[in-house]
Amino acid sequence: MKNQIILFAFLALTIQACTDEPPITPSIDPNLTFDKGVFIINEGNFGVGNASIDFYQRDSNRLIKNVFETVNGRPLGDVAQAMTIFKNKGYIVLNGSAKVEVIDAKTFKSEASINGFSSPRCFVGVDENRGFVADWISNTVKEINLQTNTIVASIAVGEGPEALLLVDSFLYVANSGGYINDSTVSIINIKTNQIIKQIVVGDAPIAFALDANKNLWVLCRGDYKDFAIKEDDTKGALVKINTTTQSVISKISIGAQGDHPDKMAISSDKQNVFINTGINGANNGIYKFGISESALPLNPFVAGYFYGIGIDPLDDKIYAADPLDFSQDGIMWRYNSSTGTLIDSIRVGKVPNGIHLQ
Repeated sequence: MKNQIILFAFLALTIQACTDEPPITPSIDPNLTFDKGVFIINEGNFGVGNASIDFYQRDSNRLIKNVFETVNGRPLGDVAQAMTIFKNKGYIVLNGSAKVEVIDAKTFKSEASINGFSSPRCFVGVDENRGFVADWISNTVKEINLQTNTIVASIAVGEGPEALLLVDSFLYVANSGGYINDSTVSIINIKTNQIIKQIVVGDAPIAFALDANKNLWVLCRGDYKDFAIKEDDTKGALVKINTTTQSVISKISIGAQGDHPDKMAISSDKQNVFINTGINGANNGIYKFGISESALPLNPFVAGYFYGIGIDPLDDKIYAADPLDFSQDGIMWRYNSSTGTLIDSIRVGKVPNGIHLQ
């Protein structure tokens, strides 16, 4: 959502020709279940309430648009930030609506709305009883009772908590800075709900990925400082944390000043990290980085501006979200993660920002 506010004025984007678009299903077969496919998360426009979730069926190459509203007869809400399937439930985080929508993962029928947030950004489940949500404006992580769908605890962390990742009994929290700068990752012991450590990484940590060696990669966007002045921006960084010692192993400066990388995904074998640059970067695109390498490549693996990325673990295809002009329906481009070549594209909802696999 914060990226949308920054990007509304950026309308001169190149619209590429779509190839081999799947047919769109205007209505949903009542016998259809959503247990095999790709959920495409569309933020919609901030303040308008037109967020949506599309469902792409790999086996039939068919797209079902705006699933939530079609199934439930009401709009999903304002700014769909993220979606997670956990214990046969779907948790859709709606930043603008300040709620988490709970659905049955197979039928997409709404089961509950969890309220009481200020600006939720990310959900992670622990077990059938517990989950956690990063709440950006309140600078807290909320514990959720997944049986009653209510907030039961609040843990103060750093400024602007964004990404969450659970490793064993420890919840890692990326403190992205909110309206000021932060450069830390908080570590919460979920057995006690106490912060046991704050690790300094780089300015504005915003995304996590856990690799094959159980090392945690932290993507740091860099601080914008004055949005109108590029020269005072700090550079992005990629930081590796040993989750056994809970300490920094390495830190790599990435991109040029003003690039602000803001999205990251990891391959199914957890050997390669894919990093997406921000808007108006010096060399926009998706960069591929092997976990044993020591420097990011000079040129992007896939060139272009994208609003989000995801990797399908079944076939390792890269899903690259293109919001076009942030007004019309966007495009999800799909690329080969080994060669970087374009495979096809899918016309999706407004302002796509990522995917979740089922």
